[in-house]
Amino acid sequence: MTAADSLIGLVNPKPNSTVMIYDVHASESGALAILDDLYKQIRAYTDKSVKWVFIVSTPHYEETKEITVRRFPWVKKNWGYRYYFDTVTTRKLLNEFKPDKVFSLQNKGIDFYNKEQLVYLHLPFILTDHKFSMKVDGKKLWAYQNIISKSIFRSLRKVDMTIVQTQWMKDALVKKAGVNADKIVIQQPYIKCNDIKKFVDCPENRKRIFYPATSFTYKNHRTLLKALDYAQRKGLKDYEVIFTIRPDENECTRQLQEFAEKNSLNVKFNGPIPREKVFEMYAKSILVFPSYVESFGLPLLEAKLTGTYIIASDTPFCREILNGYDNVEFFEEMDYKKLGEQILLRMQ
Repeated sequence: MTAADSLIGLVNPKPNSTVMIYDVHASESGALAILDDLYKQIRAYTDKSVKWVFIVSTPHYEETKEITVRRFPWVKKNWGYRYYFDTVTTRKLLNEFKPDKVFSLQNKGIDFYNKEQLVYLHLPFILTDHKFSMKVDGKKLWAYQNIISKSIFRSLRKVDMTIVQTQWMKDALVKKAGVNADKIVIQQPYIKCNDIKKFVDCPENRKRIFYPATSFTYKNHRTLLKALDYAQRKGLKDYEVIFTIRPDENECTRQLQEFAEKNSLNVKFNGPIPREKVFEMYAKSILVFPSYVESFGLPLLEAKLTGTYIIASDTPFCREILNGYDNVEFFEEMDYKKLGEQILLRMQ
């Protein structure tokens, strides 16, 4: 691994310096995957004079002579705890460790930190032209898009570097937030340090669909379920679909399960699964990716590396990530009939 291939190349720590990795946000899905991979890169980093301080919520990381880990799982309880952490606990941590540089992986910088800061921006829904509804999409998405985004944009205009994963996000950040384009760097997630297994093309694996995603409405599980119902009425059988959400997460997931049960769809709501298991699943299933808002769409790159078949929404980020990939088909994000036909064709 070279510095140019990894986030460490952008962090560019000086010998004998202290770098704080600031990320109490990450606890699941893509955000956690990025943090996990960064930890692996740091473990393998050759300059042992650099000290690293991980500030996290629920993840467990092993400490070494060079790596200190502080966990704050209580920040996940509610917004009040998070506000206290951001305004009080963070000041104490900065005073304790006195970092020479802060790398925040939670979308904004620390307002009262005056040294060099880098920010990794994950949130696509503060940049998308899609308008979220409080009633349909929930208060959280609406609040991020209409209220919280303003403080994030202010922060990103001040920090030394903002890292995004795709060209569309850089363009949107310049246009919507007024961030200087010269301070925005595009860096695709570095995942080659994971154990990539190759897809085994056989009838059994073609009959299995895997969709690793959280339960946000823009992940578009409903369109996939409607496509399965359509395909099933057209003769689809002996298939299996695996989601990484639980039916009891929220009203949206409850309705998804009701739809699946009502229409006798063979869908398993497994909940989050370990990263190692994710790569095992890519090797024995096809990826259907109906999401229409993503900062990157990490499963697209992961699945692409395994060589599996992909059916994805026809969006700028999907086109960008899958450019030149042969085993992919696209569909308009809400066209469940087209998706159903593609599933039928692929499973033959």
